[in-house]
Amino acid sequence: MQAYGVPLSRFKSVDTCSPDEAREAIGRIFCPHFLNPTDRRPLDFHAVHHSSRQHGYSVNYVSYGSTVEIDPGELSRFFLIQIPVSGGAAVRCGTSLAETSAGLRGSILSPTLPTRMTWNAGCEKIIVLVEREAIEAQFSSLTHCEAKVEFSTGIDLTGVVGRSMTRHVNLILAAAEEESQTPEAYQVLLREGLTMLLLTGFEHSGSHLLNQPVSAPAPSAVRRAEAYIDENAEHPLTMGEIANAAGTCLRSLQDAYKRTRGMTLSQAIQNARLERLRAGLIDPEGPASVGDAVFAAGFGHLGRAAALYRDHYGEAPSQTFRRRR
Repeated sequence: MQAYGVPLSRFKSVDTCSPDEAREAIGRIFCPHFLNPTDRRPLDFHAVHHSSRQHGYSVNYVSYGSTVEIDPGELSRFFLIQIPVSGGAAVRCGTSLAETSAGLRGSILSPTLPTRMTWNAGCEKIIVLVEREAIEAQFSSLTHCEAKVEFSTGIDLTGVVGRSMTRHVNLILAAAEEESQTPEAYQVLLREGLTMLLLTGFEHSGSHLLNQPVSAPAPSAVRRAEAYIDENAEHPLTMGEIANAAGTCLRSLQDAYKRTRGMTLSQAIQNARLERLRAGLIDPEGPASVGDAVFAAGFGHLGRAAALYRDHYGEAPSQTFRRRR
């Protein structure tokens, strides 16, 4: 994971050496649960929870100091992606047990399965909470099926998909660490990227549906998707909304878009936002600064937007902006 000292230190929610206080406070952030140190007199117990709430998800840093047993039962409202940054834990979700450890193995907790965990002394985790509705809506858009999604608990952080997820969680963490509020459009982009990676990269109860072939949509579906992206690029956009506007399931649209336009839907959104950014930089009556233009176009990080802009147009946004005057 990307290093920030103690992550999310600006968002301190819990800092206590009392197990009872920790149980109550963290229960308000996640859900009511049992929290018990394994030692009768846990001198090293020190619960720390930093939490930054975003659009449809939150990113959290959690540690307890000493070994603790945690039993939340069924989470009900959300999924938890847990990535140890120090130490390890034994995580049971449903009937599946995962031994997690920093840099090697993480876990996904599904809301409809009972969970029990033992965090070892010194265990620290970055935890991304994703609302159940967001993942199930993404799954429905991909398959046109309404069904609960239950993941296999353990995730390999050393494989291709695991490394991709770690990088994406680092993006989420970096966005939360920004001094200014991350634009909602970028928060939605980050959430959509994570949910798509989870559903297509890791084993779950609906994986077999994603492996079934899909029929090609009519050519007009791609044109409708293009029009919808162009009209709404600067706003928060979900893949499901684009598929609904195109009148087809998301997997069919993704395949058709890649085949006919040579790019993914995410790349199409990115290109449309770059066009918005360039128009805003050129317009004499547009945003008052490069940063304002970047955020107005739907981007959430000035440095990354500038790099994308340079790759696309061969010059920095500031160079384009200077020609406005």
